[in-house]
Amino acid sequence: MRAFFLLMVLANLAFFAWDRYLRAPVSAEEHIRQVQITPEKIRLANVPVAPAKLAAAAACMEWGAFAGAVVARADAAIAELALPAAQVKRVLVDASGFWVYIPPLKSRAEAEKSGKALKELGVTEYSIVQDQTQWRHAISLGIFRTDEAAQAFLKSLQKKGVTDAVAEKRENFLKQVIFYVREPSEATVAKLAAIRATLPASEVRAVACPAQ
Repeated sequence: MRAFFLLMVLANLAFFAWDRYLRAPVSAEEHIRQVQITPEKIRLANVPVAPAKLAAAAACMEWGAFAGAVVARADAAIAELALPAAQVKRVLVDASGFWVYIPPLKSRAEAEKSGKALKELGVTEYSIVQDQTQWRHAISLGIFRTDEAAQAFLKSLQKKGVTDAVAEKRENFLKQVIFYVREPSEATVAKLAAIRATLPASEVRAVACPAQ
């Protein structure tokens, strides 16, 4: 009976550790700072093994979200990790969040001219919207889950000299790709943080793995 009681206590402590340190999100701005400046400090706690009925959800590193031309680059970056297929999950979802973009221009030629100006300012991650919608010829710069993350990214663009970008909430206006890396090793976390730095409009965070 005492052994069972101790087992229950340990299981509860394991769940508390997972809930407090893996599940609870940090602010997007702080997370971006941590990944860009000190990726080597990112760690995933090893969740103690508990009986099947009491086990906490597996931990994943979530990386995203990607849309448009950037998806191919993200796919290539994930492939470079050379992880087992069962460890990586690629999820396609409707994009609902905060969009940082340059409003639609009059023509494709003007959009390309604006894109060239962005490159001259050091902004290389963008895509021109080509869909036959009200957003045609807008320039997408990044999609974020929170207003705080979008505003932080917008400020970084403004510091580079981008004056015509805006950040607004959008619901289901395009498809996004998000990657989940299941139970990554510390080496994999470090590599993921490093490749994230090549796609600064994306976010990396520790979350509970999605259902299989």
